[in-house]
Amino acid sequence: MVLVEILDAFTTPRTAEAAARLLFEYLAATQAEAGLPEPATVEDLNPALEYECRNLAQVYRTPGTLLLAYHDGRAIGCVGVVSRGLGTAEIKRLYVRQAERGGIGRLLVGHAHRHAAHHWFTRVVVSVEPGHTAAIEFYRRLGYTDAEPYDMSPMSMVHLQRPITPA
Repeated sequence: MVLVEILDAFTTPRTAEAAARLLFEYLAATQAEAGLPEPATVEDLNPALEYECRNLAQVYRTPGTLLLAYHDGRAIGCVGVVSRGLGTAEIKRLYVRQAERGGIGRLLVGHAHRHAAHHWFTRVVVSVEPGHTAAIEFYRRLGYTDAEPYDMSPMSMVHLQRPITPA
């Protein structure tokens, strides 16, 4: 069994730096996967994503958070929680490095759900690109069901939701 520690990204400067690197890695891979040029630096991202990478503490501010999975002293995965108001939290940027997959995503989302419950959210939502069928199935296995769109994304997305019982 792999021992994994889940930490708030803003606990120390070291975890904040690791979060920024991991989130950029995720965004770069996502952009390349979409057939766009893979960015070499944060400056190569579109302005909204560059802003997110440079302002993690603001984007994922309380009652949200950015959680990191650590294994052997290395950040190997992340998941964000962002308040959408009216008792709704959004799960964002779930990412686990390829070599570390196999249960870490489920562990991260479980911690994100507990964080949401602790902050009195009653529903969590997530948006997934329609072509990411494995991710959609993953969330469905965790009890997510179809939801109405909750943001103004210009992309066609699959919107899912799940109730959360406040702690």
